[in-house]
Amino acid sequence: MDLNACEEEYAKLIVEGGIGLKDGDNVIINADTSIAEFAMKVVRACYVHGAGKVEVRWSSTMKDELDYRYGNPEILGKVTGWEEEQMKEQADELPCLIHLLTSDPVHSTEEEAARQADAQTKRLSVLMPYILKMRNHYKWTAACIPTQKWADLVFPDEENRLDHLWNDVLNALMINGDGTAVEKWNRKFKGMWKRMDLLNHMCLSSLHMQSELGTDLTVKLYPLARFACARGPEDPCMVNLPSEEIFTSPAAGKAEGTLVASMPLIHNNQRIENLVLQFHEGKVCHVSASLGQQYFENLICTDAGACMLGETAIVDKDSPIFRMHHLFHHTLFDENAACHVAVGKGFPFVIDDWKNMTTEEIKACGINESAIHCDIMWGTEHACITGMTADGTTVEILKDGKWQIGGEQ
Repeated sequence: MDLNACEEEYAKLIVEGGIGLKDGDNVIINADTSIAEFAMKVVRACYVHGAGKVEVRWSSTMKDELDYRYGNPEILGKVTGWEEEQMKEQADELPCLIHLLTSDPVHSTEEEAARQADAQTKRLSVLMPYILKMRNHYKWTAACIPTQKWADLVFPDEENRLDHLWNDVLNALMINGDGTAVEKWNRKFKGMWKRMDLLNHMCLSSLHMQSELGTDLTVKLYPLARFACARGPEDPCMVNLPSEEIFTSPAAGKAEGTLVASMPLIHNNQRIENLVLQFHEGKVCHVSASLGQQYFENLICTDAGACMLGETAIVDKDSPIFRMHHLFHHTLFDENAACHVAVGKGFPFVIDDWKNMTTEEIKACGINESAIHCDIMWGTEHACITGMTADGTTVEILKDGKWQIGGEQ
């Protein structure tokens, strides 16, 4: 495998397939300093594909760790005048946005993670009007870039850790260096759209999720909420690279039963293991975990919507990420290995004509609103999902971890 050729193809996939760049589009790239070299490949790909202005906004995981360990919480939670003005300009001009991510382990305590969450919540309260103004009115994507620290986390007992991680990431993205990844994803999405259409024509009123680990959870669906995937038939961009999920936003406050996580989850660099959630009248009423329980309990108290579901997603065991049989320690990959739900913010775009609706009208359609969104993977080898239609008919959607609708893709 020619890694340089594969990295160039990855950059092309991000620009051409991820944000669907058009001539003259302006682009903002958010990237950690640890992946500066790859970020420059993306900058080059943007210009090659006709970008107007390309701006890189750097961050540093190492500096963030020091900020939340030693910094003044009040200062960290403030938004400066220039930051707000920058966000206002972004909301007005709507440039394309590329998030280049990595998983750089941060050794923070629960207290430091709580300080980080508190600071982020305070900042969001100021920036939220601009975020809501932009929401799904611009083209964006997110992609993970391997680093040695991330590889050390995923494969601690191997010698060629970085090579192994690059190999798995590229396989998940269908990249082999021959320049055909964009076409492969176009074909893949046609199969996903077929399943989306089938689900949307069923007029499902609820989903019943079960697994051999003990998940037994029923969520209600509002009639106006549609199933979606990372790229719709009319959408120019693929918002997550990679993406194996078909998802919707369930009705806020309409969930009953037990959810048992099938893998650890990482949120704000805090690891939560063996998570079990009990839902009653749509809200998490009990939490247990062998690690990170207090952190998760604090998280779902962030605001009124943080303890309710904003997403339920279907991923079958044919996912190449599921078949790799290891944790990536990054939600963008781990959520595409298994069926999952998310507590917190839902997706307004699953409602037809949502762009012409007010926030209150969207909320009335059952879409949960929160400052957080935390994915929890529950899918397993034998996971099952049964749908119920408005007339009481039951439909097998997933059985023993495999799709039961839409045939082979």
